[in-house]
Amino acid sequence: MTRTARTYYLVFGLYSASWSFLGPVYPLFLLSRGLDLFEINVVLAVYLITSFIFEVPTGAVADTVGRKTAFLLSCGIRAAAFGLYWFADGFLDCLFAELIDAIGTTLANGALDAWAVDGMRAEGDDHASDRFFARAQMIARSLMIVSGLVSGYVAEADIARPWLVAAAGFVVTGTVAAALMRPGTVARPTGGATPRSLRRTIHAGFAEVQRAPVLLALCLLTLVTAFAMMPVHMLWQARMQALTGQGTWLMGWIWALINLATLAGGALIPRLLGRFGRAPVLVGVWLWRGSMLGIAAAATSFGPALTGILCMEIGFGVSEPMLQAWMNEHVGSAQRATVLSVRAMAFTLGGGAGLLSIGLLARASGIPVAWGVSAVILLLAAPGFALLGQHVINGQSMALPGSAAKAIPPRLP
Repeated sequence: MTRTARTYYLVFGLYSASWSFLGPVYPLFLLSRGLDLFEINVVLAVYLITSFIFEVPTGAVADTVGRKTAFLLSCGIRAAAFGLYWFADGFLDCLFAELIDAIGTTLANGALDAWAVDGMRAEGDDHASDRFFARAQMIARSLMIVSGLVSGYVAEADIARPWLVAAAGFVVTGTVAAALMRPGTVARPTGGATPRSLRRTIHAGFAEVQRAPVLLALCLLTLVTAFAMMPVHMLWQARMQALTGQGTWLMGWIWALINLATLAGGALIPRLLGRFGRAPVLVGVWLWRGSMLGIAAAATSFGPALTGILCMEIGFGVSEPMLQAWMNEHVGSAQRATVLSVRAMAFTLGGGAGLLSIGLLARASGIPVAWGVSAVILLLAAPGFALLGQHVINGQSMALPGSAAKAIPPRLP
């Protein structure tokens, strides 16, 4: 294991544990401040839309001034935003804090992954990164389980207190990152001698996505999936509380089970990849996630609803490391953080649109109906991965010059 990999596991784990401290209670906190089901979706939609606007520019910042610098800025800004939430008392206060947090988040999106992949390859590790990202996810999810459990009980005493604990977590993460992350190199144009301008970096990142059908398709599928899934993740706490009548302590345990389900999915990746290959696995995962969400939507009691949610999250644990690896293997080093931010931008655009539209549906017709619509969207998106896999198998999509790997084979060892 390279030094970069070890540092990434630690820093990514701490960063994930910090933001996930709000996972079990975030929507419930917003409801406690007088917001309704649609307004809590609007708050997160503002976060995602702001992220959409800043995603690629901040990715370009990482590619021009340094990935470590961008990540440290992210930790500092997010700590400040979480501190602002401690004082929030109403819809507008929450919107302002969410906007600040979105800017902080975009500074880390793409930057940390790009820092890790380029650092490992500089140290001689050129293996496919599916298993690396799967292992990172397992470590992060383990820490998220602990933080979520603690958060549920902390919030029983004061539902605003988790914001202060999470802010402190970002301070710790930034301190560790400052000590352990190597600065890396500022991206330079091919054959050039000086760092590129921010504008040219952004343009080059979009151009790289447009030239590579695999990257473009992955971004579009990410957008559609985020449209369907973000309202689910924003509403499960309210749904579970309505079914059980319990407080935040139970949400902490459900959060832990959700993360365990994701860990279980990540553990399945080597066996599934070795037997089927990426595209068939992803098709199956999307069909599985849509079906399980449909079960959760139709359930009228706690047990079936929870089972559907947990089974759905197993699918996420399988899919996300594979999508991360697929993106990285078709991206050149100089534009890596910017291109990864394009995918993150697609996620935020889709998620924001989904929160507004499906959030309105949830307020008008109830959470089960909204989840049913999301389930149908996931099922309809599944064939997209089959088409993408066939495109790669036919040899029509090759990695770009200077990218990390050649075209992805139909089956991985």
